[in-house]
Amino acid sequence: MPNNENEASGQLVNPWTSVWLHPRQTVQYVMDYKNGSFVLMIAAITGIIHFLDQAAGDDLFENWNIAAVLLVALLAGPVIGVIGLYIASGIYHAFSLMLGGLGTFEETRRAFTVSSIIIVIGGLIWIPDMFILGQGNFSSDYDFSIGQLGWSMISLIVNFILGIWSLIVLIAAIAEVHRFSAWKATLAVILPILILVVILLVIIGLTAPTLF
Repeated sequence: MPNNENEASGQLVNPWTSVWLHPRQTVQYVMDYKNGSFVLMIAAITGIIHFLDQAAGDDLFENWNIAAVLLVALLAGPVIGVIGLYIASGIYHAFSLMLGGLGTFEETRRAFTVSSIIIVIGGLIWIPDMFILGQGNFSSDYDFSIGQLGWSMISLIVNFILGIWSLIVLIAAIAEVHRFSAWKATLAVILPILILVVILLVIIGLTAPTLF
């Protein structure tokens, strides 16, 4: 249990703002002062955002109206987000332990949650996306105006930058909870991604000849 001094300093931490430049302090605050409902809330909202991002990446919902897409995202997104929280945390925790990490699974789960705060805040860009791009969010052959094309590029750049920053925050948070160097944390985060890319490339390589 945190002492009075730590509790006083903890009240000064706002995870929604401190996460951008002080991820280590933020993850410590989340471990000390935030309960499981905060973790699940972040996971649920992240799932909704990832669902919308995925829907925008293909034409699966091009014949749906926006209200229907949002309804499905609100229903399926939280489930996907919570499942993703445990799978991703488990993978990062396993690699962290292999590299000599000392944190618990719960600490790794909260480290992943802290990095997801960036995604949640970045998800606010979906509000202007919906108003400006409309159905064009979910259709690759939509006839965009010049203004819509300009906003689409801005939205893509913002999402890319926030995605990279979320990764940096995750590395710092993993380093904090597992009490090892940033280099080991980088390996713990990057190695699973590289392995996944290699597996996908192998699958593509094996299946490509049968597709042509």
